[in-house]
Amino acid sequence: MKLTDKRFWILLIVMAYASVAPAQTVFSVEKISETEYVKAERECSRYNVIPADSIVDNDIVSMVLKESQAKFERLDSAWQQEIIGIYDNPDFGFNKRCLTFLPELKLYGFIIPESPHDDAIWWFDSENGKYICRAACPTAVNANGIYVSQVGYDCDWPLDLRFFRRDGNFIYEFESYKNLQYSGEGPYCQAEESGLSTIFWHDNNTLYLKTIDHNRQESVYLKFKVQQTVRDMLENVMPNEAVRPAPIKQQP
Repeated sequence: MKLTDKRFWILLIVMAYASVAPAQTVFSVEKISETEYVKAERECSRYNVIPADSIVDNDIVSMVLKESQAKFERLDSAWQQEIIGIYDNPDFGFNKRCLTFLPELKLYGFIIPESPHDDAIWWFDSENGKYICRAACPTAVNANGIYVSQVGYDCDWPLDLRFFRRDGNFIYEFESYKNLQYSGEGPYCQAEESGLSTIFWHDNNTLYLKTIDHNRQESVYLKFKVQQTVRDMLENVMPNEAVRPAPIKQQP
C-alpha cells in the first residue's frame, strides 16, 4: 500500500481519533413533559425509516428468501419444530410475509421468532443479497442507520432496549438500557388509538418513548440521547456478528 493511498490516511486519522476518544457512548435518559413529547412527535416523520409497504419480486428478494430457508434448514431439527409451533401455522414458509425492507438503509430482513414473545431478524444487503448478520428485530429505525429494539413484547415485560447501528457491511449492538420500573408494552404497541406514536426518533439520534411507570401507575415520557464514539465503533464492530453486548444500564 502506498503512503499516498487515500484509504490509508483515512484509517490513520480514525485510529488516531479513537486513541483519544472517550471509551463510552454518550448516552442519557430524561423524563420530559407530555407537551414536549407531543411537539416532537409532530415533527418526527423525516427522522424515521418506515418499512416499505410492499416488496417487489426480483432476483435479490428470491436470493434472500432462498438463503433464509437454507439457514433455517441448518438449524437443529428440534428448534425448527419449535419455531413452526410458535407461528402455529402448518403452512409456515419462506415468503415475503416474513420479510421487511428498509430501502433507505439498503436492508432486507427475514423475521424469525426467538420465543413466543420475542423475534430476531436475519439481515441481508438489499443490493447484492449477501447475508450480514442476525440481530434483534427493530422496533424503531432512524435515518442515520441506528435502530432500537425492545426485547420481548409481552405486556408484563419491562422496558429493555438494545441499540444497533449499521456501518457498511456491519451491524452491531453498541448500547442498551433496562428499567424494571417502566413497562415494555408501549414500544411494542408503537401507536395509540389517538394516533400518537409511542416510540419514535427525532433529530440528533434522539429517541422519544411513552410508556407506563409501574410505581406511579401513570404514563411517563422519556427522551434518550444516543451519540456513539469512534472508539465504540472500532471496539464493537465484528464481521458477520451483530452483538457484542454493551453494559446494560439498569435502574431500580
